[in-house]
Amino acid sequence: MCGIAGLWGTPARDGEASARVQRMTAAIRHRGPDGESHWLGADVALGHTRLAIIDLETGSQPMTSADGETVIVFNGEIYNHAELRTRLEQHGYTFRTHSDTEVIAAAIAAWGIEAGLLSLRGMFAFALYQKATGRLLLARDRVGIKPLYWADLPGGVAFASEPKALLTLPLVSRQVNPTAIHDYLGTGYATTPATCWQGIQMLEPGTWLEIGRTGRRQGRYWQWHTRPDERLDLETATAQTEHTLLDAARAHLIADVPVGAFLSGGLDSSLLVSLLSPALVRDLPSFTVGFGDADFDESAAARAVAAQCQTVHHELHLPAGHGDPDLFERILLQYDEPFGDSSCIPTYLICREMRPHVKVVLSGDGGDEVLGGYPRYLHARRLEKLARLGPALPLLAGVSALAGGTAGRQLAKACQLARLQPHERLAGLHGYFSEADRAALYQPDFARLAQSAGSTASRFAAFVPQDVADPATQMMAAEMSLRLHADYLRKVDVASAAHGVEVRVPFLDNEMLDLAARLPTRLKITPRGDTKVLARRLAQRRLPAIVSNAPKRGFSLPLDRWSGPAMHEFLRALLLDRQAPVNQVLRPAAVERVWNDFAGDAAASRLSRYQRYQRLFMVAALALWLRRWNPTV
Repeated sequence: MCGIAGLWGTPARDGEASARVQRMTAAIRHRGPDGESHWLGADVALGHTRLAIIDLETGSQPMTSADGETVIVFNGEIYNHAELRTRLEQHGYTFRTHSDTEVIAAAIAAWGIEAGLLSLRGMFAFALYQKATGRLLLARDRVGIKPLYWADLPGGVAFASEPKALLTLPLVSRQVNPTAIHDYLGTGYATTPATCWQGIQMLEPGTWLEIGRTGRRQGRYWQWHTRPDERLDLETATAQTEHTLLDAARAHLIADVPVGAFLSGGLDSSLLVSLLSPALVRDLPSFTVGFGDADFDESAAARAVAAQCQTVHHELHLPAGHGDPDLFERILLQYDEPFGDSSCIPTYLICREMRPHVKVVLSGDGGDEVLGGYPRYLHARRLEKLARLGPALPLLAGVSALAGGTAGRQLAKACQLARLQPHERLAGLHGYFSEADRAALYQPDFARLAQSAGSTASRFAAFVPQDVADPATQMMAAEMSLRLHADYLRKVDVASAAHGVEVRVPFLDNEMLDLAARLPTRLKITPRGDTKVLARRLAQRRLPAIVSNAPKRGFSLPLDRWSGPAMHEFLRALLLDRQAPVNQVLRPAAVERVWNDFAGDAAASRLSRYQRYQRLFMVAALALWLRRWNPTV
């Protein structure tokens, strides 16, 4: 985990270049508390804040290659750097350090941009400057584990690990991106490559961008594609998965500092810990969060795994009613734009708990995407079947609504989604506010701007493979290309970076991604409604029954229970203040309805418990962002 920032072109040539890049790196110093350095060239200014993990003595950045031809700033880890170093030395390359950073520049020089990027096993975002040509290469890892943002400036560009660094530059626009806000209120995040800032873009996972005096080039070197091997049976696939995940876990342990593990008590983190400890790591530090709510709390399962695997276990408990308004605001504003996943709160808190013990933590993130763990994959198939009822759907929806209760509410929503086009149904399974809900939320002028580029589903469709017929497989592919990095990986990156902790994700290792693409969907989910078939088979061999037989819960915070009187008063004041900036975007009466759904009689609400507090969280995140930054609407 490090922070990178820089300028290219006119903004990097004048007398203010040094001050600019220093302000940028200062804004992301939390990402790299072990050191901060800068380098200025003819038309570039590079900055780096370091969290020292590998090659503690000689791994400082910006780093110049041994031949003096390139300079690089890099965030991430390359787990096969020793192997690549040997190959490159055979090609005649020499190295001054033992760091993985130096290997990246040599790989690109030896094999070209795309082949060089494909050779890297790890997580990365980097900027590589070639002195002779004056070209700057920006690149990001396959699935977007490490972030990279960039902005056009007059006569050049700026880039950084977080938007807050770019926002230190007056040249970067502070204007709201209405389309991104529209998508955020639908799914909880802007649709890549957009951000909620009109002038800032996110570099897409698996892509590169090269900028030079004669123009720009960009490309995609990797994209998720399923290539199922239908000859695979469950036993063979289980053995291959265990072997591949064990190899990935071993590779991800490379570090010159102590390593720990997330242990939520769910299937993925538990499987990972069972592979790590005690076979690979003795006295592995493990960390979990307890919520004291039976619908959310998996800490008992985590304790059982910790006991079996002989870890040194740490538990963080979040008592009911102890929500802290200052903490709530600090966490949400760390994201630099509205972020709609309320589990960012416990993620931030557990990272804070870890920091006194370890610098590096392995996580089970990505397991649901590669092995088919989310119930919505099954829902996608069921909606397709429901859609075949055609004209009968409105009647069924009406009867369901009259029936009431959780089952009636869920069936009524399913009937509404089933009436949509296929890509709209898939997008709807991610949604918190529907297109109609959002239209009713907006102020009239903002509504015209927010909806001018079409529906969120129209942008989501670009991530749905057209050569795949199965809705569940389509959903898995869309999530691998969009939601995984825009929501889950971003949540973990920001929360961990705030405390100088590096989180690694073996389930998203190159070899695991290749294996997952070969696995038939029937070994992930079944027609009868089983999820994570293969993972559960592996868990039955390695884990206590309390884990292997448990239903999917997810890492969610019971926000309504955690909030308490102080949080209620804070949220009420934040949302119902008629002078607040959020009223430039949303109708006060609509915001009040969101508040009433959260704070009012739950039995009378048309929404589920999760929808009530999740909608409130999303509107509160938007309100805090508008209040903090006061962007131009």
